[in-house]
Amino acid sequence: MRRTVALLFTAFLAIVGGLVLAPAASASGYGCSGSEIGSYPVTTSGGTNYGTIHIYYDSSTGNNCAVAVGSSAVSGKSDIYMSVTVFKCAETSISPTCTYVSSDIDHDYYYYYAGPVTMYAPSNCIQVGATIRNDNINVVGVGSSGGAKYC
Repeated sequence: MRRTVALLFTAFLAIVGGLVLAPAASASGYGCSGSEIGSYPVTTSGGTNYGTIHIYYDSSTGNNCAVAVGSSAVSGKSDIYMSVTVFKCAETSISPTCTYVSSDIDHDYYYYYAGPVTMYAPSNCIQVGATIRNDNINVVGVGSSGGAKYC
């Protein structure tokens, strides 16, 4: 009996430990579905990281989704302007340019992240971008230096 209780307790601790230590940056944690297909830093020219753009794709729906998550330098402040945009490109293969067909944007003052923004583009490429402003410093991040990606 003691052995059974010990095994059950050990299993319980493993499950609880796994839940506590599990990463919080899952797609569903930001309102996106699917799998993360890319991420890009949003940094100042001096290298200060203001956040990260996370990009997700859900093959069952054909939707791309993006969020801009503030770094510890900005997270938790109520007066941080953040935006994230997903552009649907006319291009159907990777290209250094993106001819915009449509876009979805989320922008406001947030504590932790902007988004999610979703774009249905199963046959087209997309481009993502984000802006995070802190102490009157405006930092812009563009996924992989712009262009049509994730086709």
